[in-house]
Amino acid sequence: MSRLTPLMLLCPLALAACGGGGSTVKGENASIDEVAKATKDAVKMQPGQWQTQVKFLSVDMPGLPKAQADMMAQQMGKAAETTVETCVTPEMVDKPPSEMFGGKAGGGCVYDKYELADGKLNAVMTCKPQGAGGEVKATTTGTIGSTAYELTSDTAMSGAPGMPGGKMTMKTQVTGKRVGECTGQAKG
Repeated sequence: MSRLTPLMLLCPLALAACGGGGSTVKGENASIDEVAKATKDAVKMQPGQWQTQVKFLSVDMPGLPKAQADMMAQQMGKAAETTVETCVTPEMVDKPPSEMFGGKAGGGCVYDKYELADGKLNAVMTCKPQGAGGEVKATTTGTIGSTAYELTSDTAMSGAPGMPGGKMTMKTQVTGKRVGECTGQAKG
């Protein structure tokens, strides 16, 4: 599970970085690079200090023994809500790295569907990480603007070796807002 978790968290953050507002971007079976290029001219995040909050709303892993399920619930309780602050530079806005869109971190990702219209996002990404086995499918919906976003992601993992019951589902919510000019201090 730990190998795929960073990839799952990158999906909503990457989608938020691509913009919003009045632009319309649509794609099917698109690579990470294709989506990055198509969203390049969409309304972009404003540079500055951004506060991002990630909430783990639910996790379900059928077939997990009770002791492990209790331990996982305890860990999720500790990490149920995380807030970080980052400085988003003009360079980051102009040239978001492909890693922000899920590339290279886990490899093997494709957007089955990507729709961004009038600040509303609806995207489905499927990843088959090389060497990890299995598949990760993340459906992300929400709203995106140049100074704030709110996204919900439903992620399903299946077929990974060593995963009890062979699958896991997780629901996360990611909200972000620009809180001012960069302070030079990263928090979180």
